[in-house]
Amino acid sequence: MNNKNIVFVSLGLIFLMLSLTLTLPTPLWSVLLGISIISNITGTALLMRFIKTPQNSIR
Repeated sequence: MNNKNIVFVSLGLIFLMLSLTLTLPTPLWSVLLGISIISNITGTALLMRFIKTPQNSIR
């Protein structure tokens, strides 16, 4: 499995938690939330592509 997939999903979750826990002005809060959404969508797309490609099994 490619580590890039897990990095994007983890980064998205970290920014989501930061946007929910920190009290920031609205523009900074929206930037954190936007980064979270983009990272989560990118990580999910990469995970779906990884799941879709057939893997060579050892038999």
